[in-house]
Parts: sequence; C-alpha cells; structure tokens
Amino acid sequence: MAPDSLVMYLKNSGLKAPSKDSADFYRVILPPDTTLDRDLYRVYDYYPNGKKKMVATSLTSSINPVLDGTCINYYPNGKRQSAEIFKKGMMTGTVTNYYPNGKLYNILKIDDLDNFYGDNYFNNTFLFNAYRYKAEVVEMRDSTGNLLAKNGTGHVVIFDNNCKQVLEEGEMKNGKRDGEWKGRIADSGEFVCTFHRGELKSGTSYMRSGNRYNFKQLATRPIFSDGGMDAFYLFIKKNLQYPESAKKHKVTGSVGVEFYVEPNGTVSGVKVINGLLKSMDEEAVRVVSLSPLWVPAYRFGIPIRSHMNVSVYFSNY
Repeated sequence: MAPDSLVMYLKNSGLKAPSKDSADFYRVILPPDTTLDRDLYRVYDYYPNGKKKMVATSLTSSINPVLDGTCINYYPNGKRQSAEIFKKGMMTGTVTNYYPNGKLYNILKIDDLDNFYGDNYFNNTFLFNAYRYKAEVVEMRDSTGNLLAKNGTGHVVIFDNNCKQVLEEGEMKNGKRDGEWKGRIADSGEFVCTFHRGELKSGTSYMRSGNRYNFKQLATRPIFSDGGMDAFYLFIKKNLQYPESAKKHKVTGSVGVEFYVEPNGTVSGVKVINGLLKSMDEEAVRVVSLSPLWVPAYRFGIPIRSHMNVSVYFSNY
C-alpha cells in the first residue's frame, strides 16, 4: 500500500468504527493519479474479507468523500451491484443496477431532488437513493432477464439494497403509477394503494399488530400544532432569553438546532449542530425543548418519528 494512502474502518452508517474488528467495511483513499492528469482521489471500499465493495473517485480525501466521476458498487459475492455517475457529490445521468446473479435489474434516469421530503414517489415516479433523486424507469427486468418495464411503462418492482426483499411493486403507464401498488412497511406490515394516471385515490396500511390505517397522502411533514413553522418561530422568539454573557459581548447570530418529533407529537433529542457561545447554545436547546405538541409526520397513514433542523436567532441584546 502506498505510504501516502489513508485507511479508514467504517460502519455501514458511514461513521468510524470503534475498532477494525467492529467495522462493516474499510476504505482506502489514494492520492490522485497524475498520469491521468486529474485532481481526483481514488477511493476503494472493501468488505471485511477483502473483496471489493466500491471503486470511485473523489474531490476530497475526507471520511465522507465528494464523489466525482464513475462509481461502481459490488455485492459481497463479487458481482457488480450498480454503476453510477457523480458530479461534485451529486448523482447525475443514468444509474444501472444489477441482481446478485449478475443479471441487469434496471436502468434509471436520475434527477436531483435535494430539498424534497417524501416517500418513494414524486410526480408520478419513484425516488431513489435516500429520497434525494427522482428516478425514471428506462428499463426494468426480472432476475432471469425477462423485460418487465421500458420507458416508464410496465410492471415496476422495487427491491431493498441487496435485492432480497420486494419493498413495493405495481404498474406504470407512460411514467405514471396506475392501478394497484403493494409494498412492505419495514417489518411491521404492508400497504395497498390505488392510483389513476399517477394520482393516489386511496391507500390502506395493514399492520401485524392488527391496526389498519386509511390514507390519502403517502407521506406528510410534521406540523407545529399552533400554526405551522411561522408560529413555531414566533413561539421561540417569545420564550427566548438572551444570555447576559452574549449581551455583554454584543454577540448576535443563529444557533442551528436539530430535534425529533415523536409519533405522539412531543419533541425529543434536542441538540446543537451549529453553535455560537455556550450560553447561547444552551438557551437555544432550552427554548426548543419547551415546544408544545406537534402534529407528527405520517407515512402510509401511520405516525412516525421525524427529524427537524431549525435556526434559533439571537439578534437583539
């Protein structure tokens, strides 16, 4: 291994592993190849047994690389899993996915949806890769090679990352969902939806607990119960106490805070992600923690835990 290479032991979440033995994979980052006249670091991920997991190039050598160029992912059995193209950290163009047996799974055309919140659907198509991209179906096949869908028309089957479980499936016509779609809700149940020309007409979730939920929207954001985000920021402004230490030094600015809205509407896990002074950080956490109930986010009609980021402004001293 080159003396100027970097080796990192990581969990699947992307965080550093406490030790080599606890790592899900390890990453090797090599300096740019000057013979190619490109300022891109070479990134190689390996499974614990030494088999390739990913080969890519990056604009940086950090633990979270900014991918640029072609990225090839591999299954643990050594077969190619996907081929993706990145530009400055964002996926672009087409993505080609494969089954663990090496057969073509699908070809998707990707559009960036960086600020979109939702589930596996957007404007009559489905989302791909952590809900950040809209994916149009160019071609989709089953594991034996039979054609299922082409150019947005046919039977669409969405698997988990390892192609072991079907997450959802249904018919598409001209890029729009049409008819009945079925899918899994983690390990707790399943849902059935009916669409007409891309519009959701009805949906029902069936939980293993015996509960049943009807819904008209696939997913919703959490909503502050007393009037939405404008009312939440007004609540913060009314209850915020400017710390004396900040007043003394005339410190102004905003503190970035993250928290969770629980299924029962309460706020939890409040912490600073972008702070100022310690006293201002503590006050921002205090006032957000005082929040009244929210209307929780819903997915398939079921209240779920959701993540929020807000800025707490200190502008008058």
